Amino acid sequence: MILNKVGYETVTAASGAEGMMALARGGFDLVFVDLKLPDLNGLEIVTMSEKSVPRPEVIIITGFASIETAIEAIKRGAYDYLMKPLSPDKVRITAKRSLETAENRKHLLHLQQEVQHYSAFERFVGCSPSLKEVFNAIHYAAKSDSNVLITGQSGTGKELAARAVHYNSGRRDNNFVPINCAAIAKDLIESELFGSVKGAFTGSLKDKVGLAMLANGGTLFLDEIGETSTDFQAKLLRFIQEGEFRKVGDPNLTVVNVRIVAATNRDLIDAMKEGIFREDLYYRLNVIHIQMPPLSECREDIPLLVKHFIEKYAKKRSDLVVRGINDEAMKVLMTYHYPGNIRELENIIERAIVFSDREYLSVTTLPAHLQHVENKKLPVSLLEDMSLKNAKYHFERNFIIGILIKYKGNVSQAANTMDIHRQNLQQKIKEFVIDLKELRNK
Repeated sequence: MILNKVGYETVTAASGAEGMMALARGGFDLVFVDLKLPDLNGLEIVTMSEKSVPRPEVIIITGFASIETAIEAIKRGAYDYLMKPLSPDKVRITAKRSLETAENRKHLLHLQQEVQHYSAFERFVGCSPSLKEVFNAIHYAAKSDSNVLITGQSGTGKELAARAVHYNSGRRDNNFVPINCAAIAKDLIESELFGSVKGAFTGSLKDKVGLAMLANGGTLFLDEIGETSTDFQAKLLRFIQEGEFRKVGDPNLTVVNVRIVAATNRDLIDAMKEGIFREDLYYRLNVIHIQMPPLSECREDIPLLVKHFIEKYAKKRSDLVVRGINDEAMKVLMTYHYPGNIRELENIIERAIVFSDREYLSVTTLPAHLQHVENKKLPVSLLEDMSLKNAKYHFERNFIIGILIKYKGNVSQAANTMDIHRQNLQQKIKEFVIDLKELRNK
């Protein structure tokens, strides 16, 4: 009741067992537990809380002035120790402090994990000359504090490169704040970046902190910068030049210290010629340029990437240990053109692991467009490498795709030929992950 009055949402447990069950379900930020419960010791709750997700802070309540018990509770992970009778003010203050401590701990842990994760480039997989050029560019960019422009096709790892620049720079201890400019409505992107004051526009019910402020001292990553309007580009240019901005609806200037890293899959030179991207902004951003190569230029990296993605996604299969990929499937992957680049290869491997019923991925586990499905007969070498379940799956999928190709993706005509209901065919198309748009172009 004390905490309910000051805005906290609380759940009460009548016994230790009931409390343990609630804790097992997770979702709590703070737990108050009596040391002497009728059915168990409150310290058991402290121990269990360590395994809860998210891990809550625990405050022990006791009527016994035992310093030994207090020390034991804190050793097991309790945040604090309150004596009975409880003071409402003491409860409120302790709750507030414990939640602030928890938030600070989460933030610190996140920063530590991010720094450890990105500082040594370990998320970049490959050894091709093109990728080595990227490593060198990131290395020099990290030593500088100048603005960076990263260009390249979708799926080539532009954000990964931006994070590598940040976490190897002198700003690594501060925030890396990404903003996808293409994903935000053009009339909202200014308030998203710079913030707004209450009542600045319809629906603005309270002050909003912008991402530029959150990035203060760190790096602001402007993804898909080529999709912004020229009006917004003008405001962004002033922000980059002066290091200051106005929140929407606020006449006062706010000064911040951020590094700008921008990325785009557009050709900004062409965009400038078309008048949809400001030339002055381009030169402000393009102090250091990092060009991400398409996967088609780094084919020697494909085997390493395949191995990496198999190791990453095989962990999600609890019923089967996927150890690798056979030679025939690897040959297919080595010759494919990858319009979606590394992101597409990752998707292909994740999907193949889902559909695999053997330890080694085969051609039959790859998407239909990689299997030359227009050939009605399967090579004997593939048939010998398939279980009955996988053979049935492969035959049915290829049969459906063959009919759909014949009718240019027309589901109604295909269903009529196969003598099944249209709804049943649609369900099969979904089940077999068949791309109708692709089949219509065959």
